[in-house]
Amino acid sequence: MSTMPSRHAPVTRPRALVTRPRAEAAGLAEALDRRGIDAIVEPLLDIDYRDEALPDLARVQAVLCTSANGVRALARRTGERGIALFAVGEATAARARAEGFARVESA
Repeated sequence: MSTMPSRHAPVTRPRALVTRPRAEAAGLAEALDRRGIDAIVEPLLDIDYRDEALPDLARVQAVLCTSANGVRALARRTGERGIALFAVGEATAARARAEGFARVESA
């Protein structure tokens, strides 16, 4: 990971702005570095898992998760793994499967 170069420094490598949460940014920054790209890490959000009660899932037919972080949050809050889970993207679906959800569809 590098910091923003001064205005007068010549650009020798391409740069990419990484806005993922800090815990997820390091891996991406390292992957970019291996490809010759400097990463400027500036997280736009932090993931904060809450302890509020979930709604009763007994009457829920499916859950839609838009990110792997959403799947992690759901998995932390319930032991229910038989509910249908629709994941936006294959990375989210892979996280759902890794968390033990049995009925996962990637949308």
